[in-house]
Amino acid sequence: MTNPLVITQGDPAGVGPELALKVLAHPPCPNLKVLGCRNFLRQIAEKLSLPFSPTQIIDLPLNGHVTQGEISARAGRHSFTCLEAAVEGALSGDYAGVVTNPIHKEAWHLAGLPYPGHTEYLVEKTNSPRHAMMLTSDEITCSLVTTHVALADVAGLLKADRILEVIVLTHEAISAIRGRPARLAMPGLNPHAGEGGLFGREEIDLIIPVLEKARAMGIDIRGPLSPDTAFLPSLRKEIDAYVCTYHDQGLIPLKTLAFDLGVNVTLGLPIVRTSVDHGTAFDIAGKGIASTTSLIEAVALARRLVETSTPFQKNR
Repeated sequence: MTNPLVITQGDPAGVGPELALKVLAHPPCPNLKVLGCRNFLRQIAEKLSLPFSPTQIIDLPLNGHVTQGEISARAGRHSFTCLEAAVEGALSGDYAGVVTNPIHKEAWHLAGLPYPGHTEYLVEKTNSPRHAMMLTSDEITCSLVTTHVALADVAGLLKADRILEVIVLTHEAISAIRGRPARLAMPGLNPHAGEGGLFGREEIDLIIPVLEKARAMGIDIRGPLSPDTAFLPSLRKEIDAYVCTYHDQGLIPLKTLAFDLGVNVTLGLPIVRTSVDHGTAFDIAGKGIASTTSLIEAVALARRLVETSTPFQKNR
């Protein structure tokens, strides 16, 4: 890895700056840099008595004051500026890959940014029509068919082509990471996976035909499983990854089982991008107690994906 792997600062009002500084002090890989405001990071380092090396910072000045723990348009805009610079650098080949610290969605909204989160921006910026959000850990891995949308909109957004796309991307990714064919499972949308149509027909009319098509392609996938038992320990031992219909169906079990160890990976991009699996944590920002575990895991996975040229980065 000759070009640097870059970490974005994230929302400056959150824990991202602290996490970046802590990881730079004991980098899990060589040639690691942070995209952020050098002066702001220096102030955080001084406040928290953390090591600070200006040469490890790619400077993007933060114009104006930001108070940690407070949502603001200025903080949202700066976190977006850091992300944009990181992605453009990765697309041009200047950076080996991107690891993102958390942004705050409300701050982005206040800044007038039209993206619900990282994933939606990454997909648009890299022109990646085939994409999926996957959160992975040793304990559990979940990919999402729908992401940051209202629960009331989920059923209408579930389409056969989209479900199959996420199944295929997840199978490619996990097979590459594990070094063997992946074993997948998909929970149903409705309670008890619809109970034969009593609680909804999405399983019968949509999900089951898609799963049959995936199996015909040689993909090992179970389902649709009853969502309330899909994540039992006995099942997780036999399943490498779950393809989940909506955000909380996958992220509630993942964050319960592996909150500090999960890594967010965007599948289908022409660049390597991983992220922490937690938010800005405004309640502890600036207190020096934020855990670096998820960020270290995200850096380690990004490095592995870069060095192995993992084939599921289809457009790379």
